[in-house]
Amino acid sequence: MAESILKLVLEKLGDVFVKEVLHLYGVSKQMEKVRYELSWIQAFLKDADRKRIVDERQKKWLKEVKDLAYWIEDVVDSFLLEVPEQKPGKREAVKRLFMKVKKLPSNHKLGDEINKIEARIREINESRVRYGITSLGEGIEEEIRQPVRRIVLPDVEDASIVGFEADIERIVSLLLVANIERRSVISIVGTGGLGKTTLAHKVYNSEAVKTQFDIRLWVTVSQKFELIDALRNIAEQLQIEPPRDLSEHHLGKLYQSLTKKRYLLVLDDIWTTNLWTQIEGIFPNANNGSRILITTRFLNIAEQADPTSVPYRLQFLTEKPSLELLLKKALPNRKVDEGYPDDLYNIGKQFAKRCGGLPLALVVLGGLLSKKIANYVEWNRVMETMDWGVDGEECNAVIGTSYDDLPFALKSCFMYFSIFPEDGKIDASSLLRMWIAEGFIPQEENKTLEDTAERFLEDLAQRCMIQVSTRTFDGSIKTCHVHDLLLGLAIRKAKDDNFLLVCSKIDDVQNCSQTRRLAIHESFWYPNVTEISELYGKSIVSATPKLRSLLSSGLMPKVCQLMHLKVLCSRGLSRIDHIYEPENCRRLSQLRYLELALFVESNKEIQDFQRFISGMPFLQTLDLQYGKIHGGLPDCIWHVKTLRHVMLYPNSLISGPPPSVDITNLQTLVGVTSRESWKAVGLPKIPNLRILNIRLLEIQFQWDPMVTLLETLEHLISLSISGDMDDIGLDIVDMRNFPFYHRLQNLKLWNIYDYSDNRIAFDVGMFPIYLTTLHLKGIKFWEDPIPVLEKLDNLKMLHLNDSAIQQLCCSAGGFGQLEELEFIRMEEMGEWIIEEGAMPMLKKLKVTGYNLRCVPIGLEHLTVLQELMWHPWNPQCKITETMKNAILSMCKHVPSIMIF
Repeated sequence: MAESILKLVLEKLGDVFVKEVLHLYGVSKQMEKVRYELSWIQAFLKDADRKRIVDERQKKWLKEVKDLAYWIEDVVDSFLLEVPEQKPGKREAVKRLFMKVKKLPSNHKLGDEINKIEARIREINESRVRYGITSLGEGIEEEIRQPVRRIVLPDVEDASIVGFEADIERIVSLLLVANIERRSVISIVGTGGLGKTTLAHKVYNSEAVKTQFDIRLWVTVSQKFELIDALRNIAEQLQIEPPRDLSEHHLGKLYQSLTKKRYLLVLDDIWTTNLWTQIEGIFPNANNGSRILITTRFLNIAEQADPTSVPYRLQFLTEKPSLELLLKKALPNRKVDEGYPDDLYNIGKQFAKRCGGLPLALVVLGGLLSKKIANYVEWNRVMETMDWGVDGEECNAVIGTSYDDLPFALKSCFMYFSIFPEDGKIDASSLLRMWIAEGFIPQEENKTLEDTAERFLEDLAQRCMIQVSTRTFDGSIKTCHVHDLLLGLAIRKAKDDNFLLVCSKIDDVQNCSQTRRLAIHESFWYPNVTEISELYGKSIVSATPKLRSLLSSGLMPKVCQLMHLKVLCSRGLSRIDHIYEPENCRRLSQLRYLELALFVESNKEIQDFQRFISGMPFLQTLDLQYGKIHGGLPDCIWHVKTLRHVMLYPNSLISGPPPSVDITNLQTLVGVTSRESWKAVGLPKIPNLRILNIRLLEIQFQWDPMVTLLETLEHLISLSISGDMDDIGLDIVDMRNFPFYHRLQNLKLWNIYDYSDNRIAFDVGMFPIYLTTLHLKGIKFWEDPIPVLEKLDNLKMLHLNDSAIQQLCCSAGGFGQLEELEFIRMEEMGEWIIEEGAMPMLKKLKVTGYNLRCVPIGLEHLTVLQELMWHPWNPQCKITETMKNAILSMCKHVPSIMIF
């Protein structure tokens, strides 16, 4: 870990702007000497890590190196803060500062600090020699790492289900017992890493269970359980108003919504015995065969939940399935029927035996072996170097070795997962942007930082250090999570290295004086938010004034005095006065990543907000999409050269970049409106934009510059354009001439087109050929658009919203890749025909606000359909009992059907 910290410091010292500032301070030669010495220490650390020979002497020496690296980072950052009005990357701007800088009294102080650093480096090098911590190899070797292969792994429950077939069958049978009408509880009990959640997922999604229950609900409990949060989660799944509190009035609505339904509720990962007492009375016992399935590590919890039901104790895997699971993960590209080489099969038996039948250990070890060359020598080296431990510590040994095997950059990335709450789904895009802001991701030739960060995340998934929750249609990771045992490892490693500390209450903050990153995981509601915010802020500033990153899952403290802060993320709703102090408005000049669920409404709040985000010359990510900002962004934000991602509230009226501004690094621009001045003065230069979500307030005046802007965007992969509902429709735009025609994957067009007979032909070539998702809203089709849209060979999701179609026909062979189809408020749609062979891959069909005049013809041809939802939306769109029965008759093969 010391090497990772050292690497970040070396990169900082190599930055052009930092070099120029140090030159003006007159200390560039001294700092270059420091950088040279550190590079030799880094080479030694790489060699030591590769050989994995780390005794107690080396551990103490590594801690000294880590503290040295932190010290150098603090010194450099502190002096950068004293440079006034800095603009990164502009040599002439730095020169203009010369007269100011040379007058600063701190320039001599910086020289003194570097002299102390040089002396400390000499001490550290001398102690390495004195105590016999000599180089472990000949010369300086580059870090050995295998190239990362892009392997899209199956869902974790599919990959790790080996040996559970009989368990699935048994638990399903317990849920479906016909002669038990009361609401009963079935418990899966077993140690951590045994696969309880994986097994529950397979049961929950089994065809028999889907058919038996009207409603299925899943709630992840974990150690930090808040009843109101769980009930709101359930209300969201039921599509009803979430309870505001635990009063009888609010809970009654939830109770009534379940009274006449046969439901299955899964409570995953229960830790406390009093939870069942809290939750039992909320779920009705209507003697209709409803069931509750819980997973827990504790037998007494299972016995208390239902004394008449025998807990299902999950057993460790036997030798054969253990070996099968291990080899499946270690050799993911080998087909089962190909067999395995005898030497790998035999050593695989030894590995499987050492793992003791624990699925998590087998999966993680398999992920570790998948990164090695598949031969006996490499696998045997892992066997000989692994500290297996005793007395049931096999799993910890496996995951510990897998962590040690990570390249340096990936160790920082893995430890960063400890910043997120347990059992939460992690948004991959946000995670990658945080990694980049932290400096974990190296710049690779011909690749963006985002591309490299995505490769790092895939590498962690292949090693089974993280689990993929969902993927986008192009196969990249959308959300992920970490098993609690692996998360525990990340938290321990992060704490030991002062890399990151997790707090759950104010008192914990007092123990974080050495940490560089802080995560506050709390979900309490306070009557005086401002007072608690100030208390948190004072505690943090006094305990760790040089904090680099702060994430809060709830309340955001006042943090403007944390001058070194690079990442600031708050997922809780807040107002600007909760975090902002006017007298410290310029303190956060080092910020790279800012994510806030911020509400800004009054004139004073608008002024404070604009002052707050001004003066952030290194900002990379501005994420305000979960709040609501009135007013706008100050134009200085658009002149920040490092800006990469801007995400705002989708319906905000915040204008996009001003005319002629040059933001070459900007890749994401979401939630902005076009500017009137674009047409008169000129367009912004954003050539590397990948994602654009923009709103045109006056289409007839703003469309021409919009088209001109699109003609400059070569790298665009996602485009969303919306217009005012009452605006005048425009001619359809043929996208064949746009430079992103062969790149665009996602397209959303809302309220901007009005097709009529005299407009140009509507044909498939107008749409980019690699589209995977298409959203069309407010389009008045005068003829069936399906013959055109069904020829989009790569389309996997189609949403048609508020569009008038008199007749619709899906023909045989059409929509060959479509997996999701959604019609919203298609109230004028008449006959709908689905020919046999149409949409052969369709899994989800959702129809809302469709005035069903007759039953769609051919629904039975959708043979792989998994989910069907039909919602009238309003009283005028009714489904008669005859129509409902006809749909149910045609869709007997569909596991999940919801007709409202």
